[in-house]
Amino acid sequence: TVAGRAALQFAQGEGHAECVRALEEHSSTAAEAEGETAVAESAEQAAAAAREAAAAAEAAEARDAAEAALREAVEACERGDADLEALRAAINANTQAADGSEALRAARRLRDELAERKVREARALKRQRQKEEKAAARQAAAVARAAEEADAAARAAE
Repeated sequence: TVAGRAALQFAQGEGHAECVRALEEHSSTAAEAEGETAVAESAEQAAAAAREAAAAAEAAEARDAAEAALREAVEACERGDADLEALRAAINANTQAADGSEALRAARRLRDELAERKVREARALKRQRQKEEKAAARQAAAVARAAEEADAAARAAE
């Protein structure tokens, strides 16, 4: 600006027709370029939105598939068709895709219940084995005592 006037106003005021024409051409070229830039930016934004929508749809499909796999694994365990290790494998394979879902929480609850049940059963088997070993030891000691008593009675009878 010169004295508060823009270059175009100054050129018009001073009668510089060539400068006025050049400034107007430049202005229209700049406006076209801005319009093309705005169109390009709009197209890029639309493409980015489409990519985001596709990624979201893919993630939703993956989540649905992971949840279905987890529900199937839980049902198989409840029917007795699968065991704790199969459930653990299903959880490990689908944790990331199903993160935070009710299906994942249900699978983890069942996994924890089955693991606890397995520990309790192992402890019960260990206690039973210890009882049997003690009973066998008592029986062997009783047999040994009976043999010693029989030997002592036989020696006393001689």
